[in-house]
Amino acid sequence: MSEARARAGERGGRRRRDPEATYAALVDALLELVAESGREPSGKAIAERAGVSERTVFVHFADREALYVAAAVRQAQRWQGLAEPVPADWPTERRVAALLAQRERMYAVMTPIRVIGLGLESQSPGLRTVMREGDAWLRADVARVLAPELDRTADADAPGGLLDALDAAVSWAAWNHLTERRGLSPAHARTALGRMLSALLA
Repeated sequence: MSEARARAGERGGRRRRDPEATYAALVDALLELVAESGREPSGKAIAERAGVSERTVFVHFADREALYVAAAVRQAQRWQGLAEPVPADWPTERRVAALLAQRERMYAVMTPIRVIGLGLESQSPGLRTVMREGDAWLRADVARVLAPELDRTADADAPGGLLDALDAAVSWAAWNHLTERRGLSPAHARTALGRMLSALLA
């Protein structure tokens, strides 16, 4: 049974009528369908996956944009939850390896909905805001993990400074270019990004 159907409630009418559970089931249904197909699912498909009527989708969401924004927020919670503390006293090489390993896990979760989101954000202020907040979180994560090196660099967080370079080097765009456009394996992509980080931190 999918997470979406479980949330909708398969054990009787009371759970089916729970607005909070139905809301979550619809969000999970959208995320599941996008992850499986890489395409925008229809309202009917979302409703069927969640185990509710199609009309129910727009009882809980004003429009498709509202549903996609809710899904983007949920998706961000998922990939941010994969972050683990990286001790500042670890050697640089070990912290870089930990950062890249975490990014691999995060980007695996993030990619399907982000690809869809990039095509929709120009028409959806809400979705654009969620995606920008996610990008800011990733930048702050780089700053946390590589704080010792940034602290030793003058104006590291100035526009065009070291933090901007490090952020770009481990961005989703860089990862997607290497794995999708270039066809590299995740291991080879980590190696390539690791070389970039090492050069920037030398």
